[in-house]
Amino acid sequence: MDLSYRLLSLLAFGTAAAAAGGYFLMGGEAKEDHKIKTIGGRLRESLMLASEGSSKWEARKDSLSKASDESLVDDLKDIKNNSPTYQKLRDWCIANAESPFEEGKRLLNVKAYCTYMVKDKLSKVARSENDYNWEYASLQLQLPNVILSSAMMKVKSKLDSDSPKGEALKVWCKEILDSMYENDSNFKDADSYCTND
Repeated sequence: MDLSYRLLSLLAFGTAAAAAGGYFLMGGEAKEDHKIKTIGGRLRESLMLASEGSSKWEARKDSLSKASDESLVDDLKDIKNNSPTYQKLRDWCIANAESPFEEGKRLLNVKAYCTYMVKDKLSKVARSENDYNWEYASLQLQLPNVILSSAMMKVKSKLDSDSPKGEALKVWCKEILDSMYENDSNFKDADSYCTND
């Protein structure tokens, strides 16, 4: 009985291995693997849509116009220095989404000029820096039974020594709202604590 159990197990394993091998040989994973190896595949929902309204693309073009030439890859530097338009930038972004995912200047440029910012994706209006109610927003972090992310725990620990009250949250929000959108805990915190109710 023990021998027949082993033979049955080996037969089942062999069948599964053959099926998996056939799947990979037929290219079942090729398309998914390609997505992960490209900038667009890795940044997925962070990338701005080509159909996005011109105001967001104009904002990225304005940001590009202020960038130092040393921070840009050559083809993006050419766009910046030769009558930049949001259409040229958008086309550059579309083309570079298919570039191999590698750490470096090209990836940094795509993140800076081709992605949504956290403030673009908020479900409510972002609280302005001049808002007199930052202290009230900060009190939300101090409510009992509120589960906080590690970032909000750090902000909460600074609130006790803050003068004026709410400054730590305001500083955190200012920094995070202009960062690249990722559907992560920072975005969820920004949507909860950096917006008007």
